[in-house]
Amino acid sequence: MSVLAACRQIQAEHPHLREKYSRARKVVRAFKSPAFYEVTTKCNLKCEGCYYFEGGKTASIPARDRIDDWKKFFADEAARGVSMAYFVGAEPAMAPDRLMAAAEHFPYGNIGTNGTIRIDPSVQYRIGVSVWAGDDESDKQLRGGSVFRKALRNYAGDPRAIILLTVSSWTVDQIPRVAELCKDHGLPLTFNIFSPTHEFNRKLSISAPNDSDFFRVSSPLSSPKLDDAALERLRRAMNQAIEDFPETVIYSKSYNDYICQPGARYELDPETGIAMDCQSRIREPMRYFDVSLRPNPVKCGTPDVDCRTCRMYSGGWSSQFIPKPRDTASPEAFEGWLDSLETLGRIFLYSPADAGAAKAVA
Repeated sequence: MSVLAACRQIQAEHPHLREKYSRARKVVRAFKSPAFYEVTTKCNLKCEGCYYFEGGKTASIPARDRIDDWKKFFADEAARGVSMAYFVGAEPAMAPDRLMAAAEHFPYGNIGTNGTIRIDPSVQYRIGVSVWAGDDESDKQLRGGSVFRKALRNYAGDPRAIILLTVSSWTVDQIPRVAELCKDHGLPLTFNIFSPTHEFNRKLSISAPNDSDFFRVSSPLSSPKLDDAALERLRRAMNQAIEDFPETVIYSKSYNDYICQPGARYELDPETGIAMDCQSRIREPMRYFDVSLRPNPVKCGTPDVDCRTCRMYSGGWSSQFIPKPRDTASPEAFEGWLDSLETLGRIFLYSPADAGAAKAVA
């Protein structure tokens, strides 16, 4: 039986799942025509194993400076039918005029930021505020400076914001602390898993000396990478956080159990090692534009991350859009997949109308 036929059969036998399935399809439709936009090559932090600078190939590309060029570009992209705009780069908040130029054009947007600069309230898109630790010492070690408290203050109570905790082998035990801080600041919390770049792995493999940029403290004996034992510890810790902070943590046990399993999470090309079934791959209709405003044929939204050990939240969640045989193996598995898509929508999508309605109900 095909996966689609199994979806229909389960709904026929369990009618209460039809409404969930309808909501899941609505979430998926929001991502029907996505695009990535680098809006700046500047950043004010130096994160260990940085996804953008550590091995990245677009940081040296000259940017278009005229804001009128950006305004026209975003208008043209909206006319092309882009439904979901991802604003990436080094630190998008360092290009506020470009974010504001985009704000009126796309139905949904998602901005990845380190939270040190508050994005103008006129930009009504989901803001994923990246936090890497819950104490000053770990934050300095991982990011070159302790900034998580400032990020929490900048976005406290902001309905656009969701805290994205990138968990590493060094910070698994800090999950309860970060969840408590998010609760105190009126901010939802979700998780990303540290996924090394090819360049970071190369430096570890040759015991490269530490530098003052993006390989300051790691060594073959100690790094943020997660081995199988650390992944299992992480899986248990995130599942516990879902139970202990149900009003704060936006995550899915079904997804968590999948993404924390040992081994590659994708089917890999045996020659290139690139994931063939990751839905974050840059393939039509999805496009990736660098700061020159030209499409760039990178493999995905985080081009140098090693697909063999990638557990990035962007690729992992987007790969939930299409159900797999395991998702229709039973009514319980199917409902777990539907719950994952509902969670995906809460993590990535923000609508001012929905936020207003939720506030009114509260």
